[in-house]
Amino acid sequence: MRYKYDDTTKKRMTTIELMVEEQDWQPKVTFIPKNKIVQVKINYGEVDLARQVKSLGGRWNRDKKVWELSYGNVQALGLVKRIVD
Repeated sequence: MRYKYDDTTKKRMTTIELMVEEQDWQPKVTFIPKNKIVQVKINYGEVDLARQVKSLGGRWNRDKKVWELSYGNVQALGLVKRIVD
């Protein structure tokens, strides 16, 4: 129950919220734009995968030892689970 107040008419109104239906719901994962650069971990020895990343414009970050690539390309390669924070 809630109260609403109207200053012009000097009235207080009592309101209620009515529950009509209840369903399971999963919140959406945070939206990431396809052009955002994300960091992807590729293990030593995965040469073919590293070449694919590089061919799509990926860059090696020597300090962090990760590949940096746009999120859209990461999705296309199926590497979303390899994204590092």
